This record gives sequence, structure tokens and C-alpha cells, in this order.
Amino acid sequence: MKETGRMLLSVLAAAVTFLILFLAAGWNLIVSAALCVGVYFGFFLLLKTDRKIGGIAVDDLPGGEVTGELLAEAKKDLAEIRRAGKQIADAFVRDDAERLYATGQRILSYLEENPEKIKRARRFFTYYLDTAARLLSRYLDFQETGLRTEEVTGILDRTARALPVLNRTFEKQFTRLMAGELMDVEADISLLEKTVQMEEGWPMGEKRTEEGE
Repeated sequence: MKETGRMLLSVLAAAVTFLILFLAAGWNLIVSAALCVGVYFGFFLLLKTDRKIGGIAVDDLPGGEVTGELLAEAKKDLAEIRRAGKQIADAFVRDDAERLYATGQRILSYLEENPEKIKRARRFFTYYLDTAARLLSRYLDFQETGLRTEEVTGILDRTARALPVLNRTFEKQFTRLMAGELMDVEADISLLEKTVQMEEGWPMGEKRTEEGE
């Protein structure tokens, strides 16, 4: 629940409490006012919802409120990309839009599981994802006009050529976010290869001792 809504409901609860205690029950003004303040803060805390990302409360993340807003806007952009993609008539453009949505959805799911990396994805959220949503939305708007003038056709063609570029950018962004995991896998593979080379390099007939003996 947003802060404004929480505040209004808390004020309403406090006002009702004051009316009941002071006017209806005839309690002392100061006592009634003090209890109203308590009711206000009690409701304000009670109505607070603990939003979580990857099992971590938003408030516990660095810049938690901003992080929550980034994810909320990203979900809106993805929903717009999906909506436009389903309604685009051109099959190639539609396929590119669906690829954008699929990659964007995977990135969002990955970041929700790894919220500490969300800050590194700010440019992806605020520029690339937002740009993709706006381009597809405008493409759909122009498509629905039914106009085939040189200007409209030119914009549709330029948008169609821009989508593969965006798809490559989405994939690069995802790869950068997963850099740590990629390095870990490379290290594991390198260690495995060295281990196998060492095992195969033991002289024939030589009895190996167990590690630690």
C-alpha cells in the first residue's frame, strides 16, 4: 500500500476513535487525543506491506524504494512489449518483439533472484527496456492507422531494423549481469581439465595413494 493511502486510512481511524471517545463516550479531551495519536501510528504500521525481492525485504536493500520502483516500471514495460508483440501484423517484427519480451522476462526473473545486482541493471531498465516498449507501442499505433504514406512506412521500416539491435543489446546486458556466474563456471571447467590431465599423466603401473595419506 502506498504511503498516501496508509496515511489517509490511519487519519480516518484516528478521527473515528476521537469521535467515539470524546463525543460519544465523553472521555477527557487530552486522553482522547493521546489515544488517537496511538491509533494513528498503530494503523500506519499495521498497514505497511513488506515488499520482498528474492526473499529480501525491499527496505533492507540499498536504495530499496528506488529498486522497487525500477522493478515495477520494468514489469509495465515488459507488459507493453508483450501486448504490442501479440498485435503486430508483420511476422518478422512480431518474432523480434516476442524475443525481446522473452529475454527481458528472463533478465527480470534473474534479478529478482539476485537483487544485489539490480543496481547494475539501472541503464537496462531506464533506457533499453523503456526504449523497446516505446518503439513497439508507437509501431502498433502507426500500424493501426492503416496509413501507407512514405513517412509512416519509413518509420515502420526503421523500427523493424532497430529491433534486432535491441535484441542483441538485451542479450549482452544479460551476459554482463551473469559475468560472475560465467567466471565461476570457467574456473570449474579449467580445474576439471587440469585434474583430468593430472590423472591421465600418472605413469603406468605406479600405484596412486589416496589424497591425504
